[in-house]
Amino acid sequence: MNYYVNLGAFLLLLPLWTTWALYGNYRLTKSTGLPILLSPVDPINPFWVLLRPYVNPLFSRLPLKLGYFTQYNKLGWEWHDKNRLHTTHGSVFVIVTPTRNHLIIADKDACEYVFKHLREWPMNPAFSAPLEIFGSNVGTADGHAWQRQRKITNVAFNEKNSTLVWNEATKQAEQMLHSWVQAPNVVTSTVQDVNLLALHVLAGAGFGMSFDFDSPLTAVSPGHTMSYRDALQALMDNIVLAYFVSMLKLPLLLLPDAMRRVAIGIDEFKQYTADMVKTEREAYVPGSKSSARVNLLSSIVRASIEAENSKEGGEPGMLTRGSLSNEELLGNLYAFNVAGQDITASTITYATAMLACNPECQRWVREEIDSVCGTKRIRDFQYEQVFPRLVRYQAIMYETLRLFPPLPSVPRYTGESYSHLPLGSKMHAIPPHTAVWGNVAAVQTDEQYWGDDATVWRPNRWIRHGGVGDGEELIETVEHSYIPWASGPRVCPGKKFAQVEIVAVIASMMQSHVVAPVLDGGETEAAARERIARVVATRT
Repeated sequence: MNYYVNLGAFLLLLPLWTTWALYGNYRLTKSTGLPILLSPVDPINPFWVLLRPYVNPLFSRLPLKLGYFTQYNKLGWEWHDKNRLHTTHGSVFVIVTPTRNHLIIADKDACEYVFKHLREWPMNPAFSAPLEIFGSNVGTADGHAWQRQRKITNVAFNEKNSTLVWNEATKQAEQMLHSWVQAPNVVTSTVQDVNLLALHVLAGAGFGMSFDFDSPLTAVSPGHTMSYRDALQALMDNIVLAYFVSMLKLPLLLLPDAMRRVAIGIDEFKQYTADMVKTEREAYVPGSKSSARVNLLSSIVRASIEAENSKEGGEPGMLTRGSLSNEELLGNLYAFNVAGQDITASTITYATAMLACNPECQRWVREEIDSVCGTKRIRDFQYEQVFPRLVRYQAIMYETLRLFPPLPSVPRYTGESYSHLPLGSKMHAIPPHTAVWGNVAAVQTDEQYWGDDATVWRPNRWIRHGGVGDGEELIETVEHSYIPWASGPRVCPGKKFAQVEIVAVIASMMQSHVVAPVLDGGETEAAARERIARVVATRT
């Protein structure tokens, strides 16, 4: 009986609390002078993240526009919306929820201001927490901790590493292409194969483990119950769930199968990474500048050890001023895995689909690679010989990242005090504890920045026209309106790593092959291309 009484009280009090809390946050936000949208649920509430797919369709059918909030009540809503909500409600608005307010910014200058002023606009702890299940990292830390981690991790992203990325990416792309050519009919595993390719490139250029494409990382190492690939994949497929599991700390026997797999993946990834770090520490030779080990892991471990050795005095075992703790090493390696695979795999996948929809673009890029490489394979050239000259392939990458950014919004926060946002000639005071989002997807599809064809995939917009090959120039800087890597001091540290990999893979695939959609029934090629374009536009 008490159970039903408690349940009834909860169901009665929940809407009352929601309304009261929503009203309180609305009053707080009204002082900003910015447009306000209301939502009865917080899009980053972990429970809502799990429930939303089941209940949102019901809310969206409510009459009198009561379900309007379903357009912006989920993580990543910006990806599908592009700039539509901003066209209606302004370049900057606030989404008010019962638990927190969300400042959504699609003004390029306002975004740039937020990205540059780190102290006033720190990282959002609610967004960072799922990426810190192993420890703080350069993507989530703030203040001096971030400066120290950035100094160590930046050492890893250099031209020597770019060469390693190029070699590994062209090798993997060639082998993946070979497996596709050998397929009896059509390729239906593009997404899975590109994800595997990205994982292999990261394993080789990131952690010194080079594998052939057709012999994936499925072997379980001694002392483990799961392969390295499967452990990492279990985490990346379920980042939010991994965060839940890490917080619960329940015995495996009490967990459902899906959560048990993630829990095992957490332990296995931690053990694999600890073993790799130990191996790198043992391989370190003081004063050695050997180029034999230039992967991300070896570079970061070396830089951290040298930072430890440069600190005189101090208690044994204490974290020295410039080094990384074991938890920070693990946290950064996890962050590089998550970000590295997500950015490259998604961009290559979308670029492949868009090329399939645009045969004239395929002819355009093949003209360039024929001019640059002639009859030789792209893999026969060194990174520094070819990458700078493949401007059309870089344009493919830039345009794909513009329309399909892996991170549709960049998170920030107002912290414990008011932050001040300049917008035009006005300065807006943003209350404490406001979640702040630089809306990448909206900025990069805004017609005032990109013209009437802002939502059209047109790679040649990135080319200053001239002759083929060295006669053309890539437009790399578009002031503040192109931010897939964020900008300012916290620009993505792995930007060049990803760029080299993406270009290497796409160029290797397209050098001597074409990609086309599979015809569905009796449809024409033109109809098939339109179908693929529609599917791509609705997928995240």
